[in-house]
Amino acid sequence: MHVTPMNAPKPLHKDLSFWIVAVVLVGAAITTQLYFSIPWFTQRLAQVQPAPRSGQPVQADAGFRQEPNLDLRKKTYAWQAPKYTPRWLEETPPQVVILPTEYASPSGGWGQTRSDKAIGIRMSADFVVQSAYNWPSRSRMVLADSMPAGQFDFIANLPSGALEALQAEVKKKWGLVAERETRQTNVLILKVDHADAPGLKPGTISSAPASGQAGSIQFPNVPITFLVSYLESSLQIPVVDQTGLTGRYHIQIPNISPGTPGQTADRIERLRTVFLDQLGLNLIATNAAVEMLVVKKASQTP
Repeated sequence: MHVTPMNAPKPLHKDLSFWIVAVVLVGAAITTQLYFSIPWFTQRLAQVQPAPRSGQPVQADAGFRQEPNLDLRKKTYAWQAPKYTPRWLEETPPQVVILPTEYASPSGGWGQTRSDKAIGIRMSADFVVQSAYNWPSRSRMVLADSMPAGQFDFIANLPSGALEALQAEVKKKWGLVAERETRQTNVLILKVDHADAPGLKPGTISSAPASGQAGSIQFPNVPITFLVSYLESSLQIPVVDQTGLTGRYHIQIPNISPGTPGQTADRIERLRTVFLDQLGLNLIATNAAVEMLVVKKASQTP
């Protein structure tokens, strides 16, 4: 008896429809991968592009906000940059250097770390001394009769003792040293006169500058010591805090123009009126003993 065998199914690899479906699926997978991969690859390629040469525009770095007309040409040292960049103090080989600045305005800046490393671009000699002695206020300094003229670039970033080494460099290069001395001098005493003043409000972490009046400055969520430092810097006279205020405040005050030395007394009197009305604080001009940083020629010290 003859039995006719049933037709056996074709193997998949010999089935034309299988290959058509497979090619379509593989093509779709490759297209999808390229669609999502090309943007990532483009981004990665941009990240590994070589840095632009000196003199060309550069991208803003941490602590560096590019401004027009900055001098981006290469200088004597790699750490000399037109604006202070925090990473220079950590990435630059340890050294202590002071040299005449190689920059002009608007370049310039200064920075100091908690580990007492310091750097400055286009700074005056008195500021270099102030940095070397970690002194908080220029208004509490008595300068030597003859200070070096001009402006300077400097760095002190030794792993330890950087500021002491900068002091030694100041003495070696300029023959200057500085000592703390208590001296009688003109000061302003800041005291509370009355509460609930419109320009002095309790601050909060979320405090943000509100729309203020033209010609005014707002300080959100700051301690009174911030206001004291601002006054000292603006008026160039020591300000002694006797407010007893320990909290944080939102402060609004008028902008204090630098003016000229001859206008200082007039500006203080006008500020006294504004502080009483807006902050409830009284500014009292008097004479008091204040610790000062006295800069002298090294030959004048014992």
